Amino acid sequence: MPKISVIIPCYNVANYIDRCLTSITEQTFDIRDVEILCIDDASTDDTWEHLAAWHEKYPENVLAIGCEVNGRQGTARNIGLQYATAPWICFIDSDDWVEPDYLEKLYAAAVSTDCEVVTCQNKRDSSDTLSYFSDRSTGKEDHMLLIDTTEKRKHFIHMAMMGYSAWGKLIKKSVLLENEIWFPENLAYEDGFWEVLMHLYIKRVYVIEERLYHYYVNPTSTVLQKNNYYHIDMLTVQLQLWEELKERDMFALYHDELEYEYLFSCYLSFLKVIALRFETPPYSLYQILRTCTLSIIPNYKQNKYVQAPDFSPVLGTILESLSLQLNKAEFLQFAENIKKLNI
Repeated sequence: MPKISVIIPCYNVANYIDRCLTSITEQTFDIRDVEILCIDDASTDDTWEHLAAWHEKYPENVLAIGCEVNGRQGTARNIGLQYATAPWICFIDSDDWVEPDYLEKLYAAAVSTDCEVVTCQNKRDSSDTLSYFSDRSTGKEDHMLLIDTTEKRKHFIHMAMMGYSAWGKLIKKSVLLENEIWFPENLAYEDGFWEVLMHLYIKRVYVIEERLYHYYVNPTSTVLQKNNYYHIDMLTVQLQLWEELKERDMFALYHDELEYEYLFSCYLSFLKVIALRFETPPYSLYQILRTCTLSIIPNYKQNKYVQAPDFSPVLGTILESLSLQLNKAEFLQFAENIKKLNI
């Protein structure tokens, strides 16, 4: 049985997938202990042909799984989890790549510390070739996060201490299965849903303070597309998450933390997307976002994190757009002001 299942969702990545898979198959970690699950999400380019070639080269390690219908990254990752046979899961995006000792370092830390998640640092990389970092250090010490009390859990959630991405981590599969931690399907911005659930259940995290993951700055990536209304998926995902949290009865213990998470990751973040990802920010999207937010968090000003003395005055000003029903002209000026802010 392999020790690590690497799950790679693939959609129209014929130009990138070879670099990604080369970085994985040339790891210092024994390739015999790795299964690489490549889920082709109904690509329309030559992605499948590339995956088939890799399966032919590594028949015992690389499995190419084809989807007839495009279901976005969440669907592909869920399918990968169903196929995974190893006790440890590693998600890698198909246009990214990893340092040669990425799996070795994460796995060694997982075994030696008995943690459920091991995470490392990453760095944005615009290189068109398979290159590696000359300096990987962050100048910080590796450390453990032990979440063993309610107060620690509240802080863990509020600070989003594992970030908002599925990649860059090694995760114990049993934790995902036992707590039904899954990705929303057929939607973009799926990571935020999954990561909040992770913050509710993980008890031990080990942080490696080295940059071991290359996050490719891809100008054609989904989240950077302009004038595309699919961006409303960010709101849809957050509303699905809100209902999921209610079903799991999480608000009883973590009301303010989860409420603030929505305000930050949905309201504030979606406003930024509306302002930056459209040539003319759609007033209709602002109206929908504002209405949805007030319907579930009418008393947002009473949130203890919003009331905290150290709450960012810039974010506070942006939140005022909830209580002020801006007309179209006012909103467009508001969006221009957001563009000028470094948030």
